[in-house]
Amino acid sequence: MITLHPLPRSDIGRVQHLVLPDAQVPFVGPIAEMTADPDLLRHFHMVERSGEPVGFFKLDCDFSRRIKRLPTGALGLRGVLVGGQYQSNGIGTALFSALQSYLNDQYPDASKIWLSVDTINQAAIALYEKHGWTRDGPAFAGRSGPECVMRLEL
Repeated sequence: MITLHPLPRSDIGRVQHLVLPDAQVPFVGPIAEMTADPDLLRHFHMVERSGEPVGFFKLDCDFSRRIKRLPTGALGLRGVLVGGQYQSNGIGTALFSALQSYLNDQYPDASKIWLSVDTINQAAIALYEKHGWTRDGPAFAGRSGPECVMRLEL
């Protein structure tokens, strides 16, 4: 149904059409903001369905800069976005079903990956837990309020 691919910064125009419902913007941010990220330790990736970009995410190769208690060089999942025009079609579920295998191929030296999620975003937390993510440690103050940290063993 979907495929995951690295997204070279020179190709970010391929995902600029992705939009979010207003209610999701506080959790993720608009695609233009996410792809303007100059940090080269954050790698861009896209989700495609039938060759069409339908989603985007970043992998932070030193997530300990955001969450200080994590080991230096911790891999972090950030900015997961499925375009609003493609939501409610199982793409998020398919993304998280394919993610572990994709990460094992793309980052073979990583044994774990972390993410942070707003504690009020219960739909996202339920999706992550359904795909094997577990809560890891206390919540902390995030951009939109308290965030919990979750971990996936690779």
